[in-house]
Amino acid sequence: MKPVNHHWIARDIIGGNSALDLVNTVSGWGYDPEDWVPEVASFLVWARLSGVLNERERKQAARLAESSPAAAERALASVKELRFALWGLVTSLQQRKSAKASELSVINEWMRRLALSEQVALKCGRIEFVPNRDISALELIGLRVTAAAMALLKNPPAGQIKTCPGENCGWKFLDRSKNRSRRWCDMAVCGNVAKAREYRARKG
Repeated sequence: MKPVNHHWIARDIIGGNSALDLVNTVSGWGYDPEDWVPEVASFLVWARLSGVLNERERKQAARLAESSPAAAERALASVKELRFALWGLVTSLQQRKSAKASELSVINEWMRRLALSEQVALKCGRIEFVPNRDISALELIGLRVTAAAMALLKNPPAGQIKTCPGENCGWKFLDRSKNRSRRWCDMAVCGNVAKAREYRARKG
C-alpha cells in the first residue's frame, strides 16, 4: 500500500459513522490502495477532523506521541489492523457473505478492550460510561471507532451502507438521502470525474 501524506479537509469526512470514516483513510480499496494516514501526525489530524478526538484529547495524544514514539506507532498499527477488519466486515455485510475469521478475531479483541476500558460514573444525576483513567488519548481512537462500529453494525440500515464506484476510490458511506439514491462519496469529486469521462466517451 502506497503511503500518501494527504491534506485532510472537512469534506473528506463523508462516511456518516466514524468506523466508515476510518475505513476511508484508505483511498482506492480494491484498485491501487493509498494509505492516507501513513504516520501518527496525519492520523491525529484525521482523528480530530472526524470528531473521534476533541482538541484537548488530540493535544494529549500528540504530546504522548512525542514523548513515546514507539507507543504511538504501536497504537497506529493496531488501529490500522482494525481498519482492515472493519473494511472486510462491512464488505461482507454488503455482499451478504460470511466474514473472515481473522477479521472477526480482530474486532472481537477490540470489543474486549472496549468493555475493559469503561467504568460507570454519575454526572449531573445521570449514569454515564466513561473511559478508565489509565486509557491514553491514543488508545481512545480505536476504542471509540469500535463503539461506533458496533452501534452501526448490530442493526445495519438495509441498503444504506454504500461503496463509492469512483475510479480508484471505494470509500464507504451511509446513504441518508431521501430516496436512497446517493451514489458517490462526493459528487464534486468522484461524481464529476465519472461524468466527464462519460462525456468524453460519447464525444470520442
